[in-house]
Amino acid sequence: MLTLLVVIGILMLRAAWLEIFQQEWLQQQADKRQMRVVTVPAYRGMITDRNGDPMAISSPVSSLWCNPQELLQAREALRNEYELSRQVSEATAGDTAAEESEAQALASTRFARLESGFRQIEKELGMEEGSLPAKLKEASSKQFFYLGRQLPLEVADAILDLDLPGVAATREYRRYYPLAETAGHVVGMTNVDGNGIEGIEKAQNDILAGKNGQTRVVRDAKGKLVESVISMEEMQPGQNVQLSIDRRIQYLAYKELKTQVSLLNAKAGSLIVLDAHTGEILAMANVPSFNPNNRKELEPYLYRNRAVTDKSEPGSTIKPLTIAAALEARVLGADVEINTSPGQINFGKYSVKDPKDYGSITLSTLLAKSSNVGASRVALLMAARDQWMFLNRVGFGRVPNAGFSGETAGQLTDYTKWGKVDRASHGYGYGLSASLLQTTHAYAPFAANGVFMPASIYKLDKPGLGQQVMSPDTASAVLRMMEAVVQKGGTGEKAMVDGYRIAGKTGTAYKYIDGKYQNDRYLTSFIGVAPASRPRLVVAVQIDEPQIDDSGGRAAAPVFSKVMAESLRLLDVPPDNLPSEHPPMPQPVAPANVGGAT
Repeated sequence: MLTLLVVIGILMLRAAWLEIFQQEWLQQQADKRQMRVVTVPAYRGMITDRNGDPMAISSPVSSLWCNPQELLQAREALRNEYELSRQVSEATAGDTAAEESEAQALASTRFARLESGFRQIEKELGMEEGSLPAKLKEASSKQFFYLGRQLPLEVADAILDLDLPGVAATREYRRYYPLAETAGHVVGMTNVDGNGIEGIEKAQNDILAGKNGQTRVVRDAKGKLVESVISMEEMQPGQNVQLSIDRRIQYLAYKELKTQVSLLNAKAGSLIVLDAHTGEILAMANVPSFNPNNRKELEPYLYRNRAVTDKSEPGSTIKPLTIAAALEARVLGADVEINTSPGQINFGKYSVKDPKDYGSITLSTLLAKSSNVGASRVALLMAARDQWMFLNRVGFGRVPNAGFSGETAGQLTDYTKWGKVDRASHGYGYGLSASLLQTTHAYAPFAANGVFMPASIYKLDKPGLGQQVMSPDTASAVLRMMEAVVQKGGTGEKAMVDGYRIAGKTGTAYKYIDGKYQNDRYLTSFIGVAPASRPRLVVAVQIDEPQIDDSGGRAAAPVFSKVMAESLRLLDVPPDNLPSEHPPMPQPVAPANVGGAT
């Protein structure tokens, strides 16, 4: 009894010593083993369309990781325990045989459970059977190794339930894109770490990403969370970004463009729907596209937003702008006629030709027949400075700044370097370059009484400050002229929309490759405005290297017609096909392929 009392006294003195004199040191040691500072990942903001429908959202996932050394050591220890128990069992006989057999069975069960856990990890993560140990050995010099990133919660939880040593999970978020490939180039995507690398995800990464927080937690010996102690830094969720895109029109545009590109066996295609009065982009589609939800099949060449980054010669789609520039320079009137005889203009070794001698034609007929000679003569009436100034005012040679990364400024050289050939070729769309977004944007003033509104991929609470780049009279006059292109017999006849008056222009631009224009490789396009009496939308379609139809009127105009018709219906724009108010100008013309520009 005396001995027991002495032992109890010693223990009480030791406990008092630890509690009073070593409490702080022991608390520090416990904190080192149990307290952890963990990162609280920020919830990335949503990307929505103009109506608030989601285009990019974040869903919770888990990233599974482990300490390779700890996991391999546990596997080796269990293997050795199993082998030792087996050897002892084989060498044991008599009364202890049953006990040793039970020990062997226990060791076998524990080792089998671990091996089963390895197989389940391989199965859940899509690894080859038996490959996990080799991967762990390769990473054995590290203390942290990702088994899998952004796994569904149920998959990660199933693996964690195996209670394998050194295996843990970190909560993260993964982006999901409801429109998939339909809006891949606009929305873009994030990488595995949640940072934007393409499209709006990249352009607005700082706003969308938010800021991670930090909190101090207590974990048990197995690393499981026991409780949160204190928040050291508050997590700041990312802000939402609202685009000007209407997902209904976006889906329609992509579907029709993809169908036509496939039908014509074309290399690629792009399409833009623009609200002329606000500058907002309602749809932007490219084919081929990519599905940002399926990273296993992504190819880098598919990421390019061709409508924004690619520049090309606009071809005949620039002719309405040439006429507008001449009207603004007051070198001709809207009712004049242009003499195109004898059907060509010679500049030394260089010549501009029409399919035939059209003689003296009006400006409306010039557009309807897409006369290169007529457009060249109009351009030559202007001073080079006046022509350059107008093109620059409507966006050529300038970055659109619509909100995308990688927007091209195109090419518009200094007018002081232009010769007579340059002035003439610029008149029908050669010798300068622009993206489809730039050319579409340049048409917007025709639909907005001559006002050039800044282009935007983001929804605007109120329209920005526009610039008057041409008079309302000029815009109205050229718009009326472009209606002739879509009338029966015009090059853009297939762009007609039942119930609506359409104004537009076809274009075919041959590609300049290896120092010369290729007659079998070209870009076809159609850009139009509707309704012509009360303009609202500008729709531009571009088909790259179609193998069947060789003109904008046959390759691009049908897509324009379908997309414009449905877009007007979705926006509840009333029909304006009232011939009594504005009778169409008679233009008895036939489709023509004119010197590389139709």
